[in-house]
Amino acid sequence: MHNKNYVVAALLALATLAGSAHAQQSPTAPGYGLHVQYGSAEHGTDSYTIGVTKPWDWQTGLWGTQVTGYWDLYGSRWQIDQRLDRDHTWLIGLTPAFRVRFDEGRSPWFLDAGIGITATDHLYHTQNKKFSTAFNFSDHLGVGYSFGAAREHEIQLRLNHLSNASIKKPNPGENFVQVRYAYHFGS
Repeated sequence: MHNKNYVVAALLALATLAGSAHAQQSPTAPGYGLHVQYGSAEHGTDSYTIGVTKPWDWQTGLWGTQVTGYWDLYGSRWQIDQRLDRDHTWLIGLTPAFRVRFDEGRSPWFLDAGIGITATDHLYHTQNKKFSTAFNFSDHLGVGYSFGAAREHEIQLRLNHLSNASIKKPNPGENFVQVRYAYHFGS
């Protein structure tokens, strides 16, 4: 439990730094990125994630915004507090995502959304939930803030849902609240 507090405190400190790093940000989409992420589900499952992102060579404007896209490849370890058989599950995922940045791309604030696929090393099973498939879909909605001279840093708060879209029963799904820090290399 104490590790969770250190992770959250570190990410909040980064968010505080973000507030003071607003000046001279480029409206271009960020380049390749690395991210770390912490998430927590309702009944005591914690998710620790590391991943890479690759931007699409595509962008458009929509009602005064800049819309871009990227691929997100990641691996996670779910630590299960209310375990029945194992205390963790390993997960790998791939998500195509869209990012909407305001003020024609000049704003440091953005919205993020995506739907992708995941696979786990075994079925997720707690006292409250039992997945019926190792293959699941993952969707997220997030709000974030970019900072740094070239917007190379970002912090993001995300809501994430995983389930098998009812391809097999039971399909209880799992919801996570996540905090992500990412660093982008070039544009």
